[in-house]
Amino acid sequence: MADLTIAARRQVRLAVLAALEGGGTGAAIQSPGDWDTPPSKLPAILMRAPGDRKEGIAHGQTSFTTTVTVEMEARVEAATAEIAQDALEALCYAIECAILTNHGLISIVQKVVSVDTVSDVTAEGRRQLGGAMMTFVFELVEVFDPFLQSPVQPVAVALEEVQLHQDMLGTYDPSGTYDNPPFPGAVQPAPRLSGPDGRDEGGLDITLPQ
Repeated sequence: MADLTIAARRQVRLAVLAALEGGGTGAAIQSPGDWDTPPSKLPAILMRAPGDRKEGIAHGQTSFTTTVTVEMEARVEAATAEIAQDALEALCYAIECAILTNHGLISIVQKVVSVDTVSDVTAEGRRQLGGAMMTFVFELVEVFDPFLQSPVQPVAVALEEVQLHQDMLGTYDPSGTYDNPPFPGAVQPAPRLSGPDGRDEGGLDITLPQ
């Protein structure tokens, strides 16, 4: 389940970023990143979480199955197309290993829905550039708690006291009438053959510590 203190897409983005930073990919990591990467910054991974989708789970408390999309672009440079292709495939594999084996990320999601990769190698002068667009989709439960997350606090009154009244069915006065019964709608009118008759046959007041 997502952390209730931040949006699910932010939590997932930060978890993916931490996984990449600690994953030993050997690449410069930027989030959201400068999408123009000079040769001095290659290899590079540019990552962002552009959106999510929430689908309601049930009636009652607002809860969702949320799918978060994380996009990243892997970029490499090499002397030949073959070397660029190999370097790009190695970097993409390192990204997958870093993300899909990271406990901090996997522990907050229900499922890794999909991983899509599209790659290409192009020539720019004497340089061979390799790029791959990778899209990860994660599914997790997101809950909006009206007490914890409502901007209009408090949404509930603190419980300070409990009062219990007992007006029994079998113990009753067949003809008496009593003023101000605690639950007048439940009192049987006299003459009566059963209770409640409007009296407290027992009561308990509890004051809770604050």
